[in-house]
Amino acid sequence: MKKLKELDAAATRYLNRYSRKQFFSMFVVITAINYWCAYNVEGYKSIWLAMIGGWFFGMTFAPFHAKKSQS
Repeated sequence: MKKLKELDAAATRYLNRYSRKQFFSMFVVITAINYWCAYNVEGYKSIWLAMIGGWFFGMTFAPFHAKKSQS
């Protein structure tokens, strides 16, 4: 359980470096690249870029603020 708490704290510290606007910007860029490739590269099918873009879109709504200790 201690390892999970440490992992959660590390992920929270990492994600707090970026704003929601930055996550949304990455979503827009990745989606644009995915659509450009889909229409201009013959035989292109990438679920991976769509999944990564969806993750960035989801992170624009995720609440990852550090929890305040109750003392």
